[in-house]
Amino acid sequence: MKAMINNIDNIIKHINESNDFIVTSHISPDGDNVGSTLAMYYCLKKLNKNVYYVLDDNTPLNLKFLVKGVEILRSNELKINDYSLISLDCGDKSRICVSDEIINNSNKLICIDHHASNNYYGDLNYIDSEASSTCELVYNLLVRFYQVSNLNLIDEKVATALYTGLVTDTGNFSYSSTHPSSFEMAKELLILGAKRDTIIQNVFQSNPFNFYKLLGDALNTLDIVESKIASIMLTKEMLKKYSISFNDVDAITSYTRDIQGVEVGILLKEKKENEVKVSLRSKNYVDVSEIAKTFNGGGHVRAAGCTIYDSIENAKKLVLQEVLKTI
Repeated sequence: MKAMINNIDNIIKHINESNDFIVTSHISPDGDNVGSTLAMYYCLKKLNKNVYYVLDDNTPLNLKFLVKGVEILRSNELKINDYSLISLDCGDKSRICVSDEIINNSNKLICIDHHASNNYYGDLNYIDSEASSTCELVYNLLVRFYQVSNLNLIDEKVATALYTGLVTDTGNFSYSSTHPSSFEMAKELLILGAKRDTIIQNVFQSNPFNFYKLLGDALNTLDIVESKIASIMLTKEMLKKYSISFNDVDAITSYTRDIQGVEVGILLKEKKENEVKVSLRSKNYVDVSEIAKTFNGGGHVRAAGCTIYDSIENAKKLVLQEVLKTI
């Protein structure tokens, strides 16, 4: 705990002593990605820092409410040479969603993350794989900031961003990553003005009609192996047919895991020819992060992912071979 506080204090010290920042996260944005990055962006703004939100990917439809009015730049739009780069919720340096030039030219790379596969790639690191979400780590940093400076940076907008990451990465408090601290954090954020109903309605209750038509086609690919492994395949043709973005279908992953008797769920999403994103979920005993590492991916014990550069059919065979070794 002392070492963790030191890590937080070192980051706070650097923030206080610096003026120019870029905040970013991993490719294929999700709730914790956007929530933690946006919360840090707002707080740096409140500290009168020059801060730029840069992400070379598209915000999922169910999270657009969160970034409304926020200028999110692409790497090629950035006009700054002297800056610190804060990477949030990104377990691997290669998955930071900005150009290599921006990463390599930063004065200081700060990494705040909760992935077990993180190898402490930052110059300054605050990593806790036991945390429910990166938003929980940002919350801890802001609480510590208040302790050392008596300045409360968590307003309604920050609280809403952090609550979004918390509920999405805990599956609305249903995943094993949910701890008593998660509920304490939720309580405090609600007191500070987090818009819970807005978050729940946008994130979980506003899928477009075509999403369910796509889901029907996806469920037709549902395959169960040895009663313990379930998989679903989404081809680029299916996404095109229903005009659904690649980043807007991750919710389908749970349909693989949430079957009675299934231990490991697999969603295979074809991004383009011979490039397949694989999402892995488990219930009780399989460490899917170890499976993902086999394909140069990573993540958490119960939720992980990787990219396989092959046909979607071959990707499925390769992943099943590895999962079968764990069952």
